[in-house]
Amino acid sequence: MILPTDTQSEEYVAIIDQDKVTDEVRNIAVKYDPLNRSGHEGFHVTDEGDLHIDDSKVMREHKLIEKKIPNDAIRIVPLPSETGQLVHQYGENGFRLYNLPAPDEGSVIGLLGRNGIGKTTALRILAGELVPNFGTPDGASWDRAIESFRGTTLQTHLERLRDGSVITAYKSQRVDSLSDTDGETVRQRLTSRSTDPGRLVDELGLRSISDRSLGDLSGGERQRVAIATTLLSDADLYLFDEPSSFLDAKQRSTVSQVIHERVRDTDASAIVIEHDLAMLDLLSDGIHILYGDSGGFGVVSQRLSVRAGINQFLDGYLTEENVQIRGDAIEFPSASERGSPNEDTIFEYPRLQKEFPGFALSVDPGQIYAGESIGIVGENALGKTTFVKLLAGSIEADSGAVQGTLSVSYKPQYMTPDSQETVHEQFTAVTDTHSRRFKTWIRDPFDLEVLYDRPLDSLSGGELQRVGIALCLARDADLYLIDEPSAFLDVDRRVSLADEIHRFSKRTDHPILVVDHDLFVIDRVADRLVVFEGSPGDHGHANPPQSVRDGMNAFLSSLEITFRRDERTGRPRVNKPGSQLDREQKSNGEYYYDN
Repeated sequence: MILPTDTQSEEYVAIIDQDKVTDEVRNIAVKYDPLNRSGHEGFHVTDEGDLHIDDSKVMREHKLIEKKIPNDAIRIVPLPSETGQLVHQYGENGFRLYNLPAPDEGSVIGLLGRNGIGKTTALRILAGELVPNFGTPDGASWDRAIESFRGTTLQTHLERLRDGSVITAYKSQRVDSLSDTDGETVRQRLTSRSTDPGRLVDELGLRSISDRSLGDLSGGERQRVAIATTLLSDADLYLFDEPSSFLDAKQRSTVSQVIHERVRDTDASAIVIEHDLAMLDLLSDGIHILYGDSGGFGVVSQRLSVRAGINQFLDGYLTEENVQIRGDAIEFPSASERGSPNEDTIFEYPRLQKEFPGFALSVDPGQIYAGESIGIVGENALGKTTFVKLLAGSIEADSGAVQGTLSVSYKPQYMTPDSQETVHEQFTAVTDTHSRRFKTWIRDPFDLEVLYDRPLDSLSGGELQRVGIALCLARDADLYLIDEPSAFLDVDRRVSLADEIHRFSKRTDHPILVVDHDLFVIDRVADRLVVFEGSPGDHGHANPPQSVRDGMNAFLSSLEITFRRDERTGRPRVNKPGSQLDREQKSNGEYYYDN
């Protein structure tokens, strides 16, 4: 429930649909612009014939022009401003959060927004870890919170937090927070939460690792243990901060179903922060969008339906709030719009075999074309990273050998900031940071200049990811291999980096191979796919590169998951298991419907 307060001074932006701009529209906009009529420049026609106005000059009075313009060719909408109930502020000039999402019994509510916008702060308040101070340093009080949200669905939850009568279970963003100081095993951790964790152990695939120490687990294994530990609590409210990190597509689908079933069967509530739109779509019953100024302030929108919430977020315009949260909409090309790849072969690899104790990988021979981006998909523990390392030459195959003199630049799955060198020092060691090519192709697209003076070990996970990808592309190489670029990034950054990776391959005519579990990212970045099959942890098999449609269809059919395109935005959407669309697509063999 949102409690309105006086809205502060608003800034506006003009959204101009150039396809709808006619001579009549141009004449009306230029003639009736109050800036033009007072001798200043407002709406004007550029040399290219486009209608334009500088963002800094748009004001409320321009809405008079909007009303005169036919066909919605121009919309004057407010930019995000600090509005609603100020709930918490960090210090005198620190970050400010407005409004709170409300738990809903028997439902999973998703939170969607950029990093640094207040999602984790909202979870910490609802978990009872942080008492809201309403902008006053000494004003932290549950009684004041209850009074501020009196009459809303939040009132009861806040009263129970004050009285200690509500049980919350919170899975934090960082799964490396799982303590292993005493060599605690997975079994010991789970049985300390419940005497009968068997069902969750089986559903989340933890039985095979039950006797392993927490400290010996991979990121994906730690994530599943953290989720199981949270769900084993007999809680009234479950809070999950980015549960998809390090999980493969099948595990993400399973976790979504497990969380949803737990909440539904116990009449508990859950609130989830998630950047994987497919998982958010599958998991949530409703969504709050958080918008504002990253690191400055965040505003929690009113609750929206899942489809409307994600679509409005991608549009960059929240209809009910009447606020523009992004300058441009995020659009999705279909397979027919990707164009034909350049089929000039620059690299071939033969049939490869690699064996480790308890695991074997086989690789079908394949060709890589100039200037293409290849997505690599498959379950965890099938050898995807091993495949990348074989091509990179960092490990040798037992059978077959990668021939040729191609140089390879590799961004590993896990970035280890073990250096106190600054970001700028790292880049000067691998490239000429003063060259125009570096500035236009690397520095500016990856927003690096603001990080130049920061030591690597001071960067957040998302900042380190950005730097790692940029460092990989900054090196002079023939082939680029990027392992899990989406980890720790919000949706906007994922879209931006996927687009920049794809654009870089086309500009340089060098191929890029991308391993990732976010199918939203793979769909956006890939020209072709390498699909991995096999039995996780036992054996894996890499198929040769194939089209995105054929590759996705093969991959998703092995997982028994179907995707469709949203009719309005074109974004990939996962079908609810057992739904009519899910059954129809499976019967037609269309696991990846790319209409």
